[in-house]
Amino acid sequence: MATCRSLLFVFLVACAGAPAAVRGAAEPLVRGRHTIPLTTVTFSGHRYVADVDLGLAKPVPLMIHGNAGVFLTLTHEAAEKLTGGPVKKVEDYGYSGKGRGLITVAAMRVGDSTFADLRDIPVFDYSDSAGAPVQGMLGVRFLLANDAAVDFSRDVLVLGVTRAGNPNKALLLNGYRVTPLRMNGRDRPTIDVWFACLNSALPITPSTVAEALTLHHPFFAGRIPMTRAPSPDRSPRGTTPEVFLADSVRFRVEGVSFVCPASFGDIAEYGAVRETDLESAGYLGFDWMKEHAAVIDYANRNLYFKP
Repeated sequence: MATCRSLLFVFLVACAGAPAAVRGAAEPLVRGRHTIPLTTVTFSGHRYVADVDLGLAKPVPLMIHGNAGVFLTLTHEAAEKLTGGPVKKVEDYGYSGKGRGLITVAAMRVGDSTFADLRDIPVFDYSDSAGAPVQGMLGVRFLLANDAAVDFSRDVLVLGVTRAGNPNKALLLNGYRVTPLRMNGRDRPTIDVWFACLNSALPITPSTVAEALTLHHPFFAGRIPMTRAPSPDRSPRGTTPEVFLADSVRFRVEGVSFVCPASFGDIAEYGAVRETDLESAGYLGFDWMKEHAAVIDYANRNLYFKP
């Protein structure tokens, strides 16, 4: 599939002669109390992983998950090292026969921040085999609680970003556009994205995982050419929604036009919820964020991106 690219790219070439002070800055454009390097792994698409200290012999790789309304989750492999034995199954959930359990994490250190006595931490697997490159996640509740920003231009997680009343001026002077994040009741942020095939806008979640664009199939069926993928998806609740693919979807964010490949699935079926309960129609994923050097600023509820 073609790489997602802004339609304004050709016009930006004319700006190559901009002053050096605007094109690049010696200091980071997004500052906070502590900056944590992130590693990109390929695991059902691309994902950022941070090494987190749980008091074990080695750090635990946790993905930064921008559309998961949780604080922390762990796999059974990581949880069993903490508890010294199997975790009691409380429901069928995940991608192994161990299902989902709950544990208390005595202490977790992320960068310069320590969290103690974390109770009812969900435990479930993304795979039925050991040694996965991801052993859990830090979700939206963690990112909000710690005034975090995910900076795709530098591959870092910034904690303790200063709250401000106005958008980040340094980013705007360096060619970024900004759009506000809206928080819904399930701790999943959304932005307004206008789709040409619908001639209307939908709420879309800025994500830190997966490919460029994932959309709710029923909203787009019959509106855009797409083909059925060879095999369906499989959700952690055991549902198997069909997957469809499109080479080209046209959309706008804050008036900036983009053309991007997309995948489509029934997000309600995937999450085992009613369609009327959906608060987001899809996700702008890791690949789009990376290409546009995005910064998701959870402290100030803004998404910055370069056209």
